[in-house]
Amino acid sequence: MEPFVTHRGRVALLDWSDVNTDLIIPARYLKRIERTGYGPLLFADKRYEAGKAPEADAPEVHGTPLPDFPLNRPEAEGASILVVGPNFGCGSSREHAVWAVAQAGFRAVVAKGKDAGFADIFEGNAYNNGLLPLELSTSDWDALADAIRASAQTEVTIDLQNLTLTVHGSSGDRVTKIDVPEGQRQRLLQGLDFIAETLQHDAEISRHEQGRPAWLTPTLA
Repeated sequence: MEPFVTHRGRVALLDWSDVNTDLIIPARYLKRIERTGYGPLLFADKRYEAGKAPEADAPEVHGTPLPDFPLNRPEAEGASILVVGPNFGCGSSREHAVWAVAQAGFRAVVAKGKDAGFADIFEGNAYNNGLLPLELSTSDWDALADAIRASAQTEVTIDLQNLTLTVHGSSGDRVTKIDVPEGQRQRLLQGLDFIAETLQHDAEISRHEQGRPAWLTPTLA
């Protein structure tokens, strides 16, 4: 997993509330057995002309992207930070939703509302896959959204070390403090998922296993 320390990037605004995981990644794509190739499938039923969304086995083959869909607009091209409305990622617990967002090129998702920006399972899946989920207060989120609407050149810097989000807008920089659970922050800073974090203690685990009593050692019949 790639460490997340500081990231500066273009911003895409999707000002929709209650975006569920079936909208983020439609259920028919869950039959894919790969963990890659989900970027073109992000918002597939909203992103492409009707009936021209990709097939599950050919994600790169699709119809014309709809120009009115927010992520298809020129100002969203190359964006690496996705700004969304409240309750993003509600619905089913599919991890594929996070894979699709991350594989579409986004390093972070910034949602509206403290403790209301994300569905809990989506938020947990995001952390586990190196996608940073941030919740801003309504006033801070509105200021960010206004800056994006005012200028297509707006960029944001997220500093996970110092827990700040800086909006580089047409009227200057605006710095906001962000909250990230310390355990999750440390894993992101080091680029560790739960398995990699556990393997940091491989020597201790091995010593424990070598010293356990014989009656705890499984035997084959």
